[in-house]
Amino acid sequence: MNNTLDLSTFLHDISNAFGGTSLILNQLINGVYGNSLEDIKPLLIAILSTNNRITSLLEAQKRSSNSNCLWEINSVKQFDMLTFLQKLYKECYPIAQSRSLALHYEHVPTYRYGTQVLGDVSSIWRMLHNLLQNAFNYTQSGNVFLRILNQSDDLVIEIEDTGVGIDPEEISTIFLPSWRSPNSSSLHPSGSGLGLYIAMMVAKAHGLKLAVDSVVGKGTKFTIIFPYRNDRIYGLDGSMLHESGRLQNALPV
Repeated sequence: MNNTLDLSTFLHDISNAFGGTSLILNQLINGVYGNSLEDIKPLLIAILSTNNRITSLLEAQKRSSNSNCLWEINSVKQFDMLTFLQKLYKECYPIAQSRSLALHYEHVPTYRYGTQVLGDVSSIWRMLHNLLQNAFNYTQSGNVFLRILNQSDDLVIEIEDTGVGIDPEEISTIFLPSWRSPNSSSLHPSGSGLGLYIAMMVAKAHGLKLAVDSVVGKGTKFTIIFPYRNDRIYGLDGSMLHESGRLQNALPV
């Protein structure tokens, strides 16, 4: 069961990444962003970034085949979350535009303890990309916001949309693998119900808090909290979850 679920989540993210790349390429072919190299260079960089993410996921999957756990940390590094989100915004902007949605990236001039994060870059990309993809899928028109800010000493990322919202009775189940709301299925019939599960697993594995606030008919906001640590580097503090503690530790209480 767990091996099958790991493979399903892996294929889910690979499919999303390839879908985004194909969409951008079609837009370039149709001249949506212009015809000169200067016009299309940002999009080419976005395609290259996505391709690199796919390569990283493939390498992680190969390594995880030895441990039978796709959630095991494979590559920990320190990186700047502000720069990381700027790249993610550029990767996802064409996807939002293709759906007639406005994607906004918001940040503040300074951060209390900076924006350095320690973690598995590929896994954190999976978490944020899935949350953005979820916002795109369930927002028929309007806006999606990607924010990075401080709450007290903590570093916080918010992904907010003006979409259909989530019924309060369903909040406790949205992170279950393969679970889908009857209402959401009509908006995104091809969905697998794995995106939010992946996001929660990555958050828990990194010691982060993933919270959700939603109002039906008005939208949803996911908040990822990177707790402040005394060494002033946010993110990972310990190893990712092992097989025995995966699902039950990943679900909200």
